[in-house]
Amino acid sequence: MSQKEIQLTQRMLLDVLQDQWGQYVSTYQKLTPAGKEAFLKQQGYESFRDLLAHICAWWEEALKIILSILDNAEIPEREYDIDAFNKEAILNYKDWKETDLIAHFENLREVLLDLVADLTDENLNCHPISGWFYACVLEHAEDHKIA
Repeated sequence: MSQKEIQLTQRMLLDVLQDQWGQYVSTYQKLTPAGKEAFLKQQGYESFRDLLAHICAWWEEALKIILSILDNAEIPEREYDIDAFNKEAILNYKDWKETDLIAHFENLREVLLDLVADLTDENLNCHPISGWFYACVLEHAEDHKIA
């Protein structure tokens, strides 16, 4: 389902951030060692830390852009090389302990929850804002879902 097919709502974003992302780490940690290995292989990451680095980097990027839009700041257009961005994310967090990255993931999730709770319908109807939320919260939740 594409963003054009759904209308983002505050409730939808809060639910995904609270339920799916809120249970993400504990759901992963409940997997058996073989389940963890299979999940990470399917996701294309060597470690859970690398996967969290990827998610955190995109959340940070989304927050930076959304907050700039809300502050009426000019945002330069940027073309993303997705593979390069993801590799850079892993490198940026390579020295972090997994526990520290989990704490960072949770902090970012809380920031996103607070931001979404404060959004107006007008904010959510702003295409760049809804696009970033769709991609980094909803679509990412589906892409990295733990079965």
